[in-house]
Amino acid sequence: MKKATKTAVSDIRFDDIQAPSPIPAGAVKSLAGESFEESINRLLEESRERFVLVGEILLDWKASVPHGQFVKLINERIEAGALRNLSYQSANRYMTVAAALRNGFVGPDDLPKESEAAYLLTSLKEDELKIAKKEGLVRSTVRKAELTAFRKRLRAPSPASAPDRRAELLREIERAKDEERRWAERRAQLEAELAAL
Repeated sequence: MKKATKTAVSDIRFDDIQAPSPIPAGAVKSLAGESFEESINRLLEESRERFVLVGEILLDWKASVPHGQFVKLINERIEAGALRNLSYQSANRYMTVAAALRNGFVGPDDLPKESEAAYLLTSLKEDELKIAKKEGLVRSTVRKAELTAFRKRLRAPSPASAPDRRAELLREIERAKDEERRWAERRAQLEAELAAL
């Protein structure tokens, strides 16, 4: 077995890498008679179950606070360090998966084993989910890559709709400019009134 050097790292193969020194006893949880594959699969399954459980807890917490206050509350708790392993983006993903299960959008047996795939599947729109079912993508073994490609294909703008979308965007820009002008006028009025006081 060759020992890797800094200059040869890019030229070596996985089999050529020297094994690390033995791990001290007790540093790794016992596999309890499981193979490495069995342990990894079991732990990943437990991870998915916890992913859903965290989502359930977050949904219950959200239901217990006044409407519209949850985002502010969760962000405050994250910034304060009370939720040190969570971001609002992650919380939203957990809740999306848990809500989809709660509402029967996806059945527990169809929930993908990969947490990212579970989020991608449960965040599909209802019409997209119907297409995904027809294409055999609503299953526990679906991979993130399959769902990413599916969403990209479905959500890609068709060439025929590009001119329509362009016109829609131009109209929206004009509306925004009108609104900006109205707010600028209102601000000027308020500043004049304030100056007169």
